[in-house]
Amino acid sequence: HMVDQLTAHAQLGVTLQVSVDGVQAREGQDSACDADDGGVYALAGAALGEALAAAVEARRSAGADVEAASATFAAPLDEAYAECTLALSPSSESARGLRSFSLAPYGSSNGGAGRARIGTYQTALTEPFFAELARASGFGLALRKHRGDNAHHIVESTFKAFARCLRRALDGALTADEAAAMAAAKAKALEEVLPSRRGARARATKETSVDIALRLDGRGEGSCETGIATLDAFLETLREASGVSATVKASGDQWIDDHHTAEDVAITWGQCLGEALGNKAGVNRMGSAVARRGESEIEVIMDLSNRPSLVNDLTFRADMLGDLSVEMVDHVLMSLAFNAGITLHVVTRQAGPDDMDRLLACAEALGECLKQCVDVDPRRAGAVASSKGTLSA
Repeated sequence: HMVDQLTAHAQLGVTLQVSVDGVQAREGQDSACDADDGGVYALAGAALGEALAAAVEARRSAGADVEAASATFAAPLDEAYAECTLALSPSSESARGLRSFSLAPYGSSNGGAGRARIGTYQTALTEPFFAELARASGFGLALRKHRGDNAHHIVESTFKAFARCLRRALDGALTADEAAAMAAAKAKALEEVLPSRRGARARATKETSVDIALRLDGRGEGSCETGIATLDAFLETLREASGVSATVKASGDQWIDDHHTAEDVAITWGQCLGEALGNKAGVNRMGSAVARRGESEIEVIMDLSNRPSLVNDLTFRADMLGDLSVEMVDHVLMSLAFNAGITLHVVTRQAGPDDMDRLLACAEALGECLKQCVDVDPRRAGAVASSKGTLSA
């Protein structure tokens, strides 16, 4: 299951065959054995690393600059997210191999000690697997868990991060002809989906009236009139950074407070986004971005997963951000994520003294991240980026 993430997320065809005493293990058959598993994991990592080394060498022979190709990618899975940094062909021997590895503890169970096993999978063997993969491939590799309470989520998000990071690094090692062909294929794929990547919703209750229309493949143009200036600024920054064109018009019972209007606008924005994405076939699906405003730096990690989740560590010094109460920031993010079917992590990398800087840095990172996620990848040929084969079940 973990190695299969390379097929779904690195877009590589991977077949890994294990034989014990000359007998091939069969798919679907549990062949775990405490006495042999350490060797199996290490050999599997080495075999995969050798195959990847051959693939990189083929890129070098084709004229690609593999020495300059490196990438970083953070991948979430519900409450967990892990980050991978990878260099395809570091120039110095000291920069090769598994440079750092920090996943333990694997979950928060056992009084915080984490799990030793996920089924028959021994979590401690994750490190030697990647160590041998990095050694045999010649990669420079670093893997780090940033968040996670569930052991399965921690390990799977790590494999996803590695797979996505590898794909990003490989895409950075294309020849000029390959890059031109990729750009042409992407333009053609976009032409096919442009008419359908739109969403529009009108929502009316006793408390609010909201009307939103958005188009994924715009230029970030539009307007926002909610009656809450701070919410307008947040959504306008999100729109401009994402390239999503959107018109937002809302009115509500603001003589009571800002809650109903802010909530219903975020709900409707999320629903429009979900409608525009459809079954999410052909899109990148995952992304991460960092934005800075003043002294504040915020990172956003996103997955168009159809598994709504929000982990947000934003804090503010005051009770109000202009005319928006600070407690509504988390609620706006949650309403948007849950109605669009998004896994969303917001990470404060640096908290500056200005609350509005923090908010708008979040909006900008959110927009840049969304732009990555909704971008079309022509290699997927309309397929969903999932090891399950679907995001609808």
